[in-house]
Formats: sequence, C-alpha cells, structure tokens
Amino acid sequence: MIYEENVPPDIELSVIESTIQTCFPDVKSPEVRFLYHGTHNVYEVRGRFIFRFPSTFLPAKERIRLVRRETEILNGLQDHIAIRIPSPLFVEVDSETPYMGYQKIPGCSLTRHYSDLSIEQRQNIAKQVGVFLGELHELELAAVSPGTEDSSFDIEDDRREWSKFYERVVEITYPNLSHAQKLWTDTLFHDFLDHDENFQFEPVLVHGDFDTSNILVDPETFEVTGIIDFEETRIYDPAADFLFQREGSEFMTPLLKTYPKEIDGRLQQRMSFRYGRIPFVYVLSGLDLGIDEMVRFGYRLLDERVRKWDLYSSVLRETFSALLR
Repeated sequence: MIYEENVPPDIELSVIESTIQTCFPDVKSPEVRFLYHGTHNVYEVRGRFIFRFPSTFLPAKERIRLVRRETEILNGLQDHIAIRIPSPLFVEVDSETPYMGYQKIPGCSLTRHYSDLSIEQRQNIAKQVGVFLGELHELELAAVSPGTEDSSFDIEDDRREWSKFYERVVEITYPNLSHAQKLWTDTLFHDFLDHDENFQFEPVLVHGDFDTSNILVDPETFEVTGIIDFEETRIYDPAADFLFQREGSEFMTPLLKTYPKEIDGRLQQRMSFRYGRIPFVYVLSGLDLGIDEMVRFGYRLLDERVRKWDLYSSVLRETFSALLR
C-alpha cells in the first residue's frame, strides 16, 4: 500500500511548466510527466531529470526549508555514499514555488519488481542496502551538512513526543476503532513506551523515509542503481531504516547480516513499534493538514497492520534468530 502514488498533484500544471521553463526554456508539455505526490510533487522532465516541488499543504517557509535542507544534505553526502544518490543541479528557494531538480538516476522502484524476484535476487539487493545503511549511519549530520539546524537528537524528548502522540491516538482515533484494534494499539505503544531499554540506543544519521519505493534497481540485472528521497534524513533511531517486515526475512536477514555496525539488543522491539505506528502518522497528519484521503489511507493501513501483525512479528523473530546462528 503506497499512499503517494495515488494522490494527484496540488500545484497547477501551468505553474509547474512555467517554473521548469526557467531551467529549460523550450520544454514542451508532453516532456513533463507527473510521477507521484507525497511531501513533494515529483515530475520527470524529458525523461532525464527529476524535479521536486514541496506540497502546498505545507506553509511557505516550510517548503523553502525542505528544499534548502535536502539540497545541503545531498551535497554533503556525495563523497560518502558509494551507491548513487541525487545530485542537485537546479535549486530555487527564493520564489513562491521552491524546487530542487537533479539528473534522473537510471532504474525502477524496487516496489514494482519485488514480488517477481527470486530469493537470491532479493538477498543480493538486501546486501547492497545493508552496505548503504552502514555508510550512512556512520556519518555525522553536522559534518555532512554544517548548516542544518536539527543536527542533534534527544532520546528522552523522543520518548515524551511518542507519549503525547499516543494520547492523541487514543483521543482522536479510538472512537473509530474496533475493540481488537484498540487492544492491538495499546499493546504496541505500551510495549515500547513502558520499557527504559527501548530508549538506550545510539542515534545515527538515518535516511528516515526508507522503503522499497526509494530503492532503485536495474530492471534487467536487479542491481541497486540508486537511493532517492532524502527529505526526512536526520539524526534518529537506526531502527527507522530497517522496516522491511513486508519484504520478509529473506530480505531483512541478509540486510542486517551485511550491515557493519553493531546490532543493539532492543533493535527488534523498536523495529516492531516503528513499523506498527506508521498508520497513525498518516491519520493524525491527515487530520492536521486537512487531507481526508490521507486519513482514510491511514485507517486502511491500520486494518492491514492488525490483520497481518502475526506475520510481521514472525518475520522479525525469524530474522533475529538467524542473526544468532
């Protein structure tokens, strides 16, 4: 279930085209193709460039901050990551329509091909992803992007924020949940918040929005060709970058075995929580932003999480048992 691929753009095409024409004066409408809309409206231009326009549901200052921040981080990462990542070529932060554009990285989203891959192909991709995450997690945000304002992370602040988040979940969503969904949610949050050990980890520089949609692969060789969408990159819990429960233990096990940093003793529990809480992020964000479809998607995703939770939990158990062998 991918919300972003089913949401129409929220910026008029005429505005997009006139903005892109400042970079390519002779570009024609058929050369501008809408791809998806999440935090950004994303377009392909002439089949060779990607342009990202922050969504207008964000305040103007936040749109500018997003472009400036992701540009600085990507520029800072270029010499540290072996796998190709976007290299900003076109950046505008002084207009009503800020954007960042880069040369398109060849490849297709892993999401589109994952179900067709053999176990060996999945494992090969997972190993490449594990190497990438090892490189990323070794870096310091302050060194990569010295001007970034959120270059630190306080674990206790994070705990308090998730406690407040849980209170909002109970207040806002519980009138719409079944008894079973409420029990599942209570267990999810209490298993995380009530144990001090879940807040004893080393924060690292994470991608922050990492799933198969942001991993590009060659559609013929199925080698990883690039990693995209770094707007959520920050100092955070490394567990946030390992949430591949849906892809199964055949993906997660080689990923974590290849990952060069130490696996802490509560990573499994934090991965479980951070995967389970995602539906509520969509629901509450959708309500805050006034986006009804985001709210509906969040509830659909919650239903899927609850129905398949035993499966996702078994994937984690199998993965971490394999790491001990």
